[in-house]
Amino acid sequence: MGEETYLQCPCGRVIKDASEYKIFFLKKENREIDILCPNEACHVRELGYILFGFDDNKVKLRKAVWYPIYVTWNKARLGGESDNLLREHMKGVIKRINWKRIVDDYKNYLEQLSKLREEERLEEAMGESVNEAER
Repeated sequence: MGEETYLQCPCGRVIKDASEYKIFFLKKENREIDILCPNEACHVRELGYILFGFDDNKVKLRKAVWYPIYVTWNKARLGGESDNLLREHMKGVIKRINWKRIVDDYKNYLEQLSKLREEERLEEAMGESVNEAER
């Protein structure tokens, strides 16, 4: 490898190791984990994502992707060397994820969603009975 054996966000932030990325599980409904640039002032911010699902109550990775802007930026800097680095960083990010916590958060999200839907059904039923009583 050449002198620049590290990845870099288009914002200029050097990322030498997978432990530097910020990982967020905000898009629970999509079962998507966002991979963010460690630079708080980054204009790109989101560099990739991981989609997962469940098979027999076990987490199954569906997709792990770096966004094109991140890939292209590093490909222009490093050429073919970037492919290995991007792959290794993604593997490192996946290993860093606390999957038990992700599963627990997702189950909690589903429980809250179920409660909200039940409340909506009750409110709807109450509204219908009030309308019938008014007639």
